[in-house]
Amino acid sequence: MGLPVAHPDGGGGSDHGYDVTDPSTVDASRGGVEGLAALSKAAREAGLGVLVDIVPNHMGVASPPQNAWWWSLLKEGRASRYAEAFDVDWDFGGGKLRLPVLGSDHDVDKLEVLDGELRYFDHRFPLAEGSYAEGDNASDVHARQHYELVGWRRADGELNYRRFFAVNTLAGIRVEIPWVFDEAHAEIARWFQGGLVDGLRIDHPDGLADPAGYLERLKETTAGSYLLVEKILEPGEELPENFDCEGTTGYDALADVDRLFVDPDAEAHLDALDARLRGTGSPADYQAMIHGTKRRITDGILHSEILRLARLVPDSPELPNSGVASPEVVDALAEIIASFHVYRSYLPYGKDTLVEAVERAARTRPELEPVIKALLPLLLEASHELGRRFQQTSGMVMAKGVEDTAFFRYTRLGTLTEVGADPTEFALTAPGFHERMVRRQALLPLSMTTLTTHDTKRSEDTRARISAISEAVPEWEAFVDRMQELAPIPDGPLAALVWQAIAGAWPASRERLQGYVLKVPAKPATPPAGPSRTKRSKRRSPPPSTPPSICPS
Repeated sequence: MGLPVAHPDGGGGSDHGYDVTDPSTVDASRGGVEGLAALSKAAREAGLGVLVDIVPNHMGVASPPQNAWWWSLLKEGRASRYAEAFDVDWDFGGGKLRLPVLGSDHDVDKLEVLDGELRYFDHRFPLAEGSYAEGDNASDVHARQHYELVGWRRADGELNYRRFFAVNTLAGIRVEIPWVFDEAHAEIARWFQGGLVDGLRIDHPDGLADPAGYLERLKETTAGSYLLVEKILEPGEELPENFDCEGTTGYDALADVDRLFVDPDAEAHLDALDARLRGTGSPADYQAMIHGTKRRITDGILHSEILRLARLVPDSPELPNSGVASPEVVDALAEIIASFHVYRSYLPYGKDTLVEAVERAARTRPELEPVIKALLPLLLEASHELGRRFQQTSGMVMAKGVEDTAFFRYTRLGTLTEVGADPTEFALTAPGFHERMVRRQALLPLSMTTLTTHDTKRSEDTRARISAISEAVPEWEAFVDRMQELAPIPDGPLAALVWQAIAGAWPASRERLQGYVLKVPAKPATPPAGPSRTKRSKRRSPPPSTPPSICPS
């Protein structure tokens, strides 16, 4: 049994720990190194091991003074030692790093220079050497920096650094570079050398440029320790053979366990109720739904990432691009990503998946077929930056478009819409369950089996109660009809989601239920955002005329 412990320093005020600001120490507010040693000792005495959750993909940059790497980057620009550590497209920014922290671009007039720093309300930024003299106008000083503070709305299309999904305050780092890996993992290596910990959970490996290479290096660094990856496997997908780890964090097992307790005879009845609530006469087309939600993401909150891919496409007769992100190339890349049925490929593993996605995209958008097919050989080249970044990007779109949007619209039974699950698979028989467990035992005998994590939409007990609906469909239909009479919710899928949430979580306060409903993704008329896995729900859009908070909260 493992005990999750504090990450390297997550910065003061962090409520989730996935925003590491200093990888060289354990956060003092969580007990520091001494606290980790005491926890390790107590665990050993109780016959337990310690499993640490680490975040190699990104760092927290909400408060620049707390992150020495980021502070150096802002202060020195490309000349900073850490310019190589962060994933910045300097050319697109005109040699500057764009930071979408202002209420609007006009708020440049609200900047101040205080104590040798540039200030925007309570946000602090460094000044480049020699960029300020007493009496200088703050706007002019800002123009001399290696960064540009811009309105927060520009992030969706003009950002020029890789981030964790759409969270501007979690900046991607390049652990594929040896010295970056070494510096980011030095403290972790000391934990193993001192016998303080026994294994690691690797957060979001799909964001890395080379997940397999990273795991190989990590195994060496930790002397062959127990490693689990937060890899979300779609049904039928297997962990790449070259992943040097013991298994996944277990979302695939969670989906199978859930379906074991769903009555298969209820599927047709709940489909009929879903169709009635939708007012369409037929159940939702899930594949069409997720294609649409993924395109909302590629064309919305992750459009900056698609544009960066397009700028990498070389100009050719088949792909007239000239490095300026032509609309046809942007559209084709977005269509290919929206056609992926897994989170990413790991070239050369997953080549067939990429080819299938291209073929699917070409069928869906025949007018784009020449451009889509011309992109395939470029995307298959893993050593090329375009092929590498494409792999890093597709998982973001899958997570935001499916987990955080479609799963809140495909609402016939909430149990089925969990991370790593296919909600069109309704139930699993006992023989079918055992068959999958036998295969799982053969392939990944040391993989984790989980039922609830910080990422699950609902806890295991709530899902169990919702699953019980499948055993009492007539009573459930009568309940929904009565609730719709007493407190009508005009949107049918939302109504199904809300009444199931109440049934699963009851008793719950009015405030808690209101908060839950307000987090549900809106329909296409509003900005494409939605509730997320805990650490992914940190993005908040500030009002247009007020200073945004750049701290995840």
